[in-house]
Amino acid sequence: MSGFETCVEILQHIAELASKLLSGQTENVYQDVLEKAMKIVPGAQAGSVLVRENDRFVYVAAVGYELEQLRKVTFTVEEEEEWVRGERSHVIVLREDIERFDETLLKSDKRVSVLEHFGGIKKINATLIIPVRIKNKIALVLNLDNFERNDAFDDNSIIMAKVLANVLGIIFNRLELENQLREKNQLLEYMSYHDTLTNLPNRRLLEEFAEKMLTLAKRENKPLSILFMDLDKFKPINDVYGHQVGDEVLKLVARRLEKFARSSDTISRFGGDEFVISAYDCSKKDAKAFAERLIKAIEEPMKIDQLMLQLSASVGIATFPEDGDELTKLIRVADERLYMAKKSGSKIVTQG
Repeated sequence: MSGFETCVEILQHIAELASKLLSGQTENVYQDVLEKAMKIVPGAQAGSVLVRENDRFVYVAAVGYELEQLRKVTFTVEEEEEWVRGERSHVIVLREDIERFDETLLKSDKRVSVLEHFGGIKKINATLIIPVRIKNKIALVLNLDNFERNDAFDDNSIIMAKVLANVLGIIFNRLELENQLREKNQLLEYMSYHDTLTNLPNRRLLEEFAEKMLTLAKRENKPLSILFMDLDKFKPINDVYGHQVGDEVLKLVARRLEKFARSSDTISRFGGDEFVISAYDCSKKDAKAFAERLIKAIEEPMKIDQLMLQLSASVGIATFPEDGDELTKLIRVADERLYMAKKSGSKIVTQG
């Protein structure tokens, strides 16, 4: 094949990969590039791709080897730097160097056994290594192997391998950006449904979840109770010790309340020192007993730094179906009964 024909073939492969990426098809893309390398890089008979995940390099593609077994093998950043020999853009490693690397760097490591049985290291005569650096850090490594000759890789091999390795680098960067965006969106989604101080569900999540549970309660003819809780004697803590101590109290209260939640319950921070609990298949009688347990937990002494604090809570309870069949009404009734509980000092009110 002439040099012109080879260039045309490389461009065709790159165009195919670009089209695949632009259409959002990123599955097996590392494997696709590696398989194309086998076709166009002179001397390449097998190979692998390792990418950096946090502080380890992992196998993500292989041709001629058992990828699922190689996935069990990872390398540190230091080991991979040694393998690619510092700042060089490529390196050709021969049989004796491969054995020396395995014996000195990996020593008696069990990884050697995996690489021998599933990575062909005893059969390789020459390896062409192309590291790809992004922001001066190795992001991935393309390894191309030959089992027959020490001189299997020439200048043309290196040029073509570098082109494909750079394509891999573009893919890596694209996937990293997608992961970062996905993680950012997940964080934003989480923050939109959770209280940033206590990590409890916020009012929005409570209302969405409780609406679903109310629909289920209507369909299955089950009770649903809303417990509206407000901390007693919390304001003096903020006034005397400051909001930082108050925040620590709220976080501790949240942890104590969470211990009592079933999978069908939602304990949320409604705002300030108010907490609202949606309890499915929970009658008024059961809800009162539930509230008593919650209050008892809150009344346990709280150690914040050098302070020993103690407070209590009041709870108003509204239950479907006797107190209403709409969530907004149940929350309003529970809130009204909370006010009655605080005013009377009875701690728990279940009836209007």
